[in-house]
Amino acid sequence: MRNILWLSGLVLLFSCNNQASNKDVVGDTTFIVVDSGKLSMEDPVQFRNLIWLPVFDSVKGDVVLKQQRPVSKDTLTADKLIKEINASWEGVKLEFRKISHDTIYVAIPESTTLTQQMGSTGAFSYMSSTTFILTELKQIKFVNYDFVEGDHLAPGTMKRADFNH
Repeated sequence: MRNILWLSGLVLLFSCNNQASNKDVVGDTTFIVVDSGKLSMEDPVQFRNLIWLPVFDSVKGDVVLKQQRPVSKDTLTADKLIKEINASWEGVKLEFRKISHDTIYVAIPESTTLTQQMGSTGAFSYMSSTTFILTELKQIKFVNYDFVEGDHLAPGTMKRADFNH
C-alpha cells in the first residue's frame, strides 16, 4: 500500500505542469505571452526591451498589446528602436530605409519566417508590436513595410488603428 501511495505521488508530481508562469492578472483579465512562431513561453526575457508586447487576453480571446514601460519620445531614435525589435524577434530582421513626413519606411529582406512560418497570430503579433513601437517616434503616425508577401502577411502601410479591435 505504501508503494502505491508513493508511486501515485510521483505520478502526480511529474504530471503537473511546473513551468514558470507568464501570466499577468489585471482585474479579471489574464494576459499570457503569445506562443507562436519564435515567441518563447520559457524565455520572455527576449522581449524585455520592447515597449509594446503582444499578449493573449484570455477574456477577449484575442491578442492585444500591453505597454511594458513608458518612454520619452525625446530620447527615441529609429535605429535604437529597430535594434530592440531585432534583438527580440528571432528570425525576422527589420531594416530602416527612411523617414518622410509622418511615415517611417522599413524593410524585411528575409521575410519567410514572418510571412510563412509564424502563422497568422505570430505575424499579427509582430506587426502590431512593431507598428506601435515605431509610432512612438516623434511625428510618426504610419509604418510602411516592404517585404515579399506570404501566406500570412502582405506588405503595406500600417497605423495603430489597424490593430485596435
